Amino acid sequence: MNRNVRTLVLVSLLFGYATGAYEVLFPLYLDWIGVTFREMGILFSITAATIAGLTVLIGSQSDVHGRKLFYSISLAASSVVNFFVPFFRGLWEVLVLSVGNSASLSTRNSVHNVLLFELTRKKFLAAYSIVNGMEYFSQAMGLLGAGLILAASSFNLAFWASSLVVAVAFFLFAFSFHEERPEAVTEKQSRVAGPYLPRELSIFAISGLVMAVGFGCSHGFMTPLFFIKRFGVDDATVSVILTVHRLCFALPLIFADRVLALLKKLPSKAVMILLMIYQGLSIAVTALISDLFLATVVWVSHDLLAAAYWTPIHSALIQSYCREDSRGADSNKVTGIGSIGSIAAPFIAGILASVNITYPFIASGVITILAAFILLLV
Repeated sequence: MNRNVRTLVLVSLLFGYATGAYEVLFPLYLDWIGVTFREMGILFSITAATIAGLTVLIGSQSDVHGRKLFYSISLAASSVVNFFVPFFRGLWEVLVLSVGNSASLSTRNSVHNVLLFELTRKKFLAAYSIVNGMEYFSQAMGLLGAGLILAASSFNLAFWASSLVVAVAFFLFAFSFHEERPEAVTEKQSRVAGPYLPRELSIFAISGLVMAVGFGCSHGFMTPLFFIKRFGVDDATVSVILTVHRLCFALPLIFADRVLALLKKLPSKAVMILLMIYQGLSIAVTALISDLFLATVVWVSHDLLAAAYWTPIHSALIQSYCREDSRGADSNKVTGIGSIGSIAAPFIAGILASVNITYPFIASGVITILAAFILLLV
């Protein structure tokens, strides 16, 4: 593992804590200041719409100017947003902050996996599993840590702790990571080949759009609110549930390449699709269970038994179909098209939750299965 990869691991650990903390803190903060489900849905939909094209733009520009610039900006922006959240309580004010956080996250995600692929190439599947698995593990610590800080003190301290952690990540990355793509920063003309995508990537993009709708109906702001409203748990308990949820993705992801090696005789696409179908089923069934413990077990199984294994395959297949001279643009066009689904998802989830808190999870499961079937066309 070279110096750049080690730096990426450390930065991912720090950034993971902050994103995990924000994931549990922000929806609870919105609920605390009196934002309704419907308003939350509109807020997150507007946020998603505002940044929908950002991933494509950043991806194409990073092909020209390199990845480090945009990665650094994303870390700095995340630190600033976390610091200022407790100062604002108006709906439009928190909307601006939500856009800022999502923009920083989108910018970072636009270059993270592409950068990791360029650093590891043939070892990408193993590197993806380890680096991203450790990040998700750190997110679990963020979910738990933020919940404990919130229970012991206030939103202010919880958000400011996250801000400090990301600030450390920014300085670590800015001074320790050395760009290894000199041709990217000296190239004067963009290499983006217009709106065209290879057929395989187009199918991945459509499936990703559908998947984003399904994912957004049961994840994000809806997850903690589902367990609070459905089972009457307190903030500390929901923080523990979210931590277990994230650990059930992070820990198996770290070892996913070894597990998938045992299945190497099976077509990777078939493995991916079957696991996605299981994920959809488990999410939908969760909504039908009235016992908290059993519902939690079934809920986390969608990560423990499915998502931790199909996501590395999914990412590796996308990178394999990207053109070498426009990898950032191709990869992020797929992500950008998929993110359109994130615009509709919070709005749909908010409306469904206002009728019955279980409906978003049922819809999520059905839509996830549809996204899996679309990949049969690849």
